[in-house]
Amino acid sequence: MTMRPPLALMLLCVASLSQGNEDVCNLPIEVGPCRSLIRVWGYNPNTRQCVNFAYSGCGGNANRFYHRNSCERICAKSSRSKKN
Repeated sequence: MTMRPPLALMLLCVASLSQGNEDVCNLPIEVGPCRSLIRVWGYNPNTRQCVNFAYSGCGGNANRFYHRNSCERICAKSSRSKKN
């Protein structure tokens, strides 16, 4: 029995979402190769803080948040729970 492609794609998406936000928070902050200067926030796991940086507009990775609150809600809270 074979799975239909839409179902397989849906299962893949659910599996990737279930990995959690901790993976995103452990990615390095990447500016990207383009020339824009977009002020965003990224989580620095070494300092356990969200830091502001200039994103180039392309490339980079998922450790990029457009609001500090989003960065703190997703990454800083998971960092605090790991310390305890």
